[in-house]
Amino acid sequence: MKSKSFWVIGSGALSMDDLSTVTLLYQPIIGSDAYGIYQTFIHFLDCKTYQSDIYQVRFLMDLLNLKEKELIEAINKLEAIGLLSTYIKDDLYMYRLSLPLSPRQFFLDGILGSFLRSEIGNENFKILFNRYAFKEVSREGYTNVTKTFDQVYQVNFPSKLDTNAFILDRKNGKGVIINTDFDFESFYKLLPVRLQKKRLFTKRIISQIASIHFVYGLNSDQLIDVLSEAYDESHASLFYERIGLYATQYFEKNQSALEIEIKQESLDRPILSEFTPQEIIQTYAPKMTNLSFALQTIRQFVERNAVDIGVINAVIIICLRIKEDLPNLTYLEKVLNTLLQKGITTETLAYEYIMKEEPKRKPTYSKQIVERFVPEWMDEFEALLEE
Repeated sequence: MKSKSFWVIGSGALSMDDLSTVTLLYQPIIGSDAYGIYQTFIHFLDCKTYQSDIYQVRFLMDLLNLKEKELIEAINKLEAIGLLSTYIKDDLYMYRLSLPLSPRQFFLDGILGSFLRSEIGNENFKILFNRYAFKEVSREGYTNVTKTFDQVYQVNFPSKLDTNAFILDRKNGKGVIINTDFDFESFYKLLPVRLQKKRLFTKRIISQIASIHFVYGLNSDQLIDVLSEAYDESHASLFYERIGLYATQYFEKNQSALEIEIKQESLDRPILSEFTPQEIIQTYAPKMTNLSFALQTIRQFVERNAVDIGVINAVIIICLRIKEDLPNLTYLEKVLNTLLQKGITTETLAYEYIMKEEPKRKPTYSKQIVERFVPEWMDEFEALLEE
């Protein structure tokens, strides 16, 4: 890597609030090396074009006093946390910087907020949270008399701007829709009257509810409890973020009551899509140290990738055979992309792939914790992930 070159592209200028967020909220998660790389990349950018010159990777290593392995690990963290995207063409890397979330988005994010708390502890988390928290000014008794654009300006419908130039934008991604048998229409009829507003339930929200239903194993009544807590008319724009936050809190609070009831079923073979993430973790990683964080990662993985649930579960199984704890989102998606490149897009193909090597004795398949053999794909994936 150190013999290659790189250049950097930015997504806009960072405000003081952005710098504060990166320093106080992101840095405890990514570490000082990754933080130093992000700050250095910012200063490489030209303030007019938001692009840098081309530099040698060796120059960056010398500048930050990092070894190649340390550099790679730090860049991986920036990618995983959503601050950096990496592209390569021949011997040239292109690093695209992403602007950080606002403090409010960061704390309401089910993954980042929880992970920061686990890294620095509850007391330190409260200190940081209180630094950014303030009481919202009540609008009760006030009437909104703000003028609209057409009330002030005469609209002549000017011609559309036609340009090939890149225009800076800070729009957030909308996510994707997952393949699932979750029947939203039937679920919608069960919602309390105050939540029966079609405008609230965008495709993104429906996908999120389906993923929570799948990952946490919540039934309809439990999902309704989460949505009821999450919805606040005065903060309707935060409905998506609040659903993720309250779903995580609900699971952590009721974890013992939400234990999976494993059914004893005699099948010719297990159907991967019928297993929940919790059942897979109980089988392959029963001593996992942070189940709640793992399920949040899986929920993001499900929401971001519209593929068969059987394929999703195959990826989780593969990764837990290699790692003691569930790896990060980037790691999961690399494994998924490898499967998709091999044409493995259905539950049947995913099952056949992970079971290439027959066990010495025929196992009795059921949804219970059983001793697993190591199939032949193990070496292949270890080599892939070490690359």
